Amino acid sequence: MDAQVLEKCRLCRCRLDASEDDDLVLELCCSCKARPEARRLGVQSPSGIASRASTSSTSQPKAARDFTPAEKALVSKVHGYMPAQQLLSILNERLACDLGPDASPYSMDQLHAAIGNAGLSVPAGGHDWASLRKLLAQASRSGVLDVIDEQVINDFAVVFSLNPKQVLGLKDIILQTKGDRE
Repeated sequence: MDAQVLEKCRLCRCRLDASEDDDLVLELCCSCKARPEARRLGVQSPSGIASRASTSSTSQPKAARDFTPAEKALVSKVHGYMPAQQLLSILNERLACDLGPDASPYSMDQLHAAIGNAGLSVPAGGHDWASLRKLLAQASRSGVLDVIDEQVINDFAVVFSLNPKQVLGLKDIILQTKGDRE
C-alpha cells in the first residue's frame, strides 16, 4: 500500500483521496474544508486568503472569536469571586467545546478588557483602611452608596445577624462617607 491510502482527514478521520479534491497537505477531506475547525488549520477562503496567522509574527495569536454575550455575562458575574486564571481556563474550555480543540484560546488581555472598570475589586484579604476606602469609592462611582441609608443598614443587620457593635461600625463608616461626599 502506498502512503496516500493511509492518510486520514484530521477532523473526521476518513481516508483521503486526491482525486476527490481532498487536501493532502493539510490532511483534510473535501467535506471538512468548510468546517470552522478547518479554517483555523489554514484552509484558504474563497477569496484565496489563508485564515491561518503568519508564523513569523511575534505578536500574540488572536483568539478564534471574541467573547460571546453569554461569556461576557459570565465574566461580569463571577470575576470578583474567582481568580482570573481560573475564569480564563473555564472560558477557554468552553471555547474548545464550541469550536474544537484547535481553536486559538482567549488571552488574559482579552479577559482584562472584558472585565474593564469592574476589575477594580478589593484585593483578596483586603481588610485594611486603604482597601475599605477603595471599596467605598467604587461603591460611590457605581451609585450603590447613594441608595444605602440607615434603614438599609438596619435591614442588612437583621438578615445577616450582626451584633450591635458591627451595626454601629457599619453605620459610622457608610453614613460618614456619604456625609463627607455631600
